[in-house]
Amino acid sequence: MSNMEKIVSPYGDMQLTINVLNANPTIAKFAYEFCTEFDVRVQTRADSSMKVFSTDGIKLGIIYTETHRSKSTNENETVYFFESNDIVKKAKGTSRSNSYTRDANKIKTLISNLKKNKEIPSSKAMYESFTNAIKYGFQSVANVRQPTISIKDSLTIDLIERVLLDKPISTEHNEELAQAYKVYQLEMKKFLSSTKEKSRFSQGVKAIGIFRDNLKSFYLVGEADYTNNNVNIHGDLKRYESLKDEPEFSSDILMIRTYMQAQNAFEDTNEFGIPRRDTYYPDIDIATGYASDELWVLLPKTAP
Repeated sequence: MSNMEKIVSPYGDMQLTINVLNANPTIAKFAYEFCTEFDVRVQTRADSSMKVFSTDGIKLGIIYTETHRSKSTNENETVYFFESNDIVKKAKGTSRSNSYTRDANKIKTLISNLKKNKEIPSSKAMYESFTNAIKYGFQSVANVRQPTISIKDSLTIDLIERVLLDKPISTEHNEELAQAYKVYQLEMKKFLSSTKEKSRFSQGVKAIGIFRDNLKSFYLVGEADYTNNNVNIHGDLKRYESLKDEPEFSSDILMIRTYMQAQNAFEDTNEFGIPRRDTYYPDIDIATGYASDELWVLLPKTAP
C-alpha cells in the first residue's frame, strides 16, 4: 500500500481520490502531512481540495490550497486552509478566510495553529455540534406548555363577587365555567402525559443521525440521554451506509416508512422516509430533530 492509499478514506471513491492526489503534488503533500498528524483520512472534492473524515467516517471539514500574492515579496505563494463550521472558532474572519477557516503559508504552521487553538479535527470534536439537533428531538417530546384557564372579564367579576359577597352565579355563567374547566382538565392531561414521555425519552434513546454526502444518505448510530437540559452521547457513533438490511433496525425502518407513507409525509432521501422536522410522533413513539444538514431519529430504550 502506497503512502497515498493509507490516507484515503474508504467512504467514497478511493481510486478517484488517489488519482487526484497523484496528479497534484501540492495537495498530496498537504493531505499526507495533515492526515498523518491528526490520524484522519481524505476524499476528493476538487483538484485542489479534499474532504476530511475521521477514521470512523465522520466528516470533519475540508482542506484546500489557494495561490495568493505575498505582501512581503510580491510573489505568488501557496496558502493552506482547513475549513470546518463546527471545529474552527475564530473571533472574526480575515482577508483570506472566514471565521470558521484557519490558513497559513506553511503546512506545519497551520497544524500548529490548530493545536494551539484546540481545534483538533476529530470525531469527538463533532459530537458537540450533533447535540444541537438531538436536543431539538428531545424537546419536541414535551413541547406542550402548562395549561391555564382563560375566561372573560364579566365572568371573572362574577367569581370575585361570589367569593367576597356570596353573590350567586347565573346558570349561564356556571355552564361557561364548567366548560372552561373541562378544557383545562383535558389540556392538563396532555401536559402531564407529555412530561411523562419526556422523562422516559430523557433516560436514554437509540440516536440515529441521517446525513447526506454526494447525494446519498449515510447513518451515524449511537446512544444518548438528556440530563439537566444537556445531551450526553454515550461512547462512539458508528457509521452505516445503509440500515435496511441490519436486523437491529429493519423492523423500525419498516414501521416508520409505513407510517410516513400513510400520513403523506414520506421523504425519499432516507431509508426511514422521515421528513426534516422537530417532531414527536406519539403513534409510533419516535422523536426527530434537525439542524443544518443533519436529521436525528430518537428511539426510546424504554417502552411507554
